[in-house]
Amino acid sequence: MFDRSLLSKIEDLNFWHREQDVGIKREELKEMLKFSEDIDFALSIIGIRRAGKTYLAKQLLHHKIENGIKKEQTLYINFEDPALEPYLNVESLELMYNTYRYYLNQKARAYIILDEVHNVEKWEKWVRIKLEKKEDVKFIITGSGSKSSKSDLSTLLTGRTVTLPIFPLSFASFLEFKDYKIGNSESYTSLSFLLAEYLEYGGFPLIVLAERDKKTTYLKQLFDDIITKDIIAKYKLRDTEVRKLAVILLNNFSSLTSVTKLSNLMQTITRVKLSPSSINDYLHYFEDSFLFFFVPIFSYKIKDAMQYSRKAYCNDVGLVNAISMRFSENIGKLYENVVAIELIKKFGKENIFYWKNRNGNEVDFIVKNRFSVEQLIQVCYDMDNETVKKREVIAILKAAEELKCKKLIIITKETDKKENIGKKEIIFVPLWKWLLS
Repeated sequence: MFDRSLLSKIEDLNFWHREQDVGIKREELKEMLKFSEDIDFALSIIGIRRAGKTYLAKQLLHHKIENGIKKEQTLYINFEDPALEPYLNVESLELMYNTYRYYLNQKARAYIILDEVHNVEKWEKWVRIKLEKKEDVKFIITGSGSKSSKSDLSTLLTGRTVTLPIFPLSFASFLEFKDYKIGNSESYTSLSFLLAEYLEYGGFPLIVLAERDKKTTYLKQLFDDIITKDIIAKYKLRDTEVRKLAVILLNNFSSLTSVTKLSNLMQTITRVKLSPSSINDYLHYFEDSFLFFFVPIFSYKIKDAMQYSRKAYCNDVGLVNAISMRFSENIGKLYENVVAIELIKKFGKENIFYWKNRNGNEVDFIVKNRFSVEQLIQVCYDMDNETVKKREVIAILKAAEELKCKKLIIITKETDKKENIGKKEIIFVPLWKWLLS
């Protein structure tokens, strides 16, 4: 059974009859291409809404076309397209696939993007069956909410997926989008202005390319879409409660937080009383939508890691500045948030912790590699303040002694040097340089 009219509903977004806008090439494309031919596994691209997942997926198709496949070997379906609302079921998915195969590509390998496929109930069973039958098709799946985490996808597809998380632009990619070439004749002043813009508006590709006077409006709309579409609608929650809790977290980013603290803040600030279990659920939903990450304390005891407060970081500092307090009042915390996201991106959330001892000494980030601590990272914007510098240095040295770690880094505004203190070497490095290293 085939329905040619279905192709007309999706052809404008496909390469068959027209060129597609694939945006500016991202560094993540290289990683995606490594897994683009193995038909035994779906390639799952997950991340926060508007991080660029669709453009990246289409860049993969465009790369394949440039390297010899026919345009008809590609298929892109966006399951957030209003035109497809009546077809958000497995039967329609099978009909679309069969129609595409019959009219456009009967025998050759197909590269198929199922964009925001979580909107289709029981999609995972359909994909899994196709994988098990070893049909000549490479599935590229994107998602930004529930059932789109790495663990959920592995469960849903019974281990038949390679999952790549996508974040808003790194600072290096941000500079590429701004057409800034490292090492050219432009002065460091230009780079510092661009870092300030990155810290204020973040790295969502749409925001980076938007006119400055529109960026905050777009960010506020994006925050609303994440709360409304990726959390409230999916979990059938009360709008007011979820939104207010998210705003409180944005105003307490790069800070220790707990269910008890958030419960008290909700009652004090908004006069809304939420049970600890409700708040705990909401925090899970925030993580599922990739809006926030929560970093635990480093401890060899699982009980400690579960009981102590966690540090809250937003996926993109642009959202923080658009919704919470003024940019200039948060510069040190913005530094820390940017570092947190870069570390999560490089090493995985499961390997990032903070450290704190009974005397109150604290280190912002511990990077773990299997069973050992690989590096300690302190973020300190104001190194000119001797009291602050002494506090940060003492803390990182104490952590280094306890955790037997040799790689000690303090990320600063502009201090760039190595300093030996006793038997330990501390690397002081400006944020821009660390982000580009």
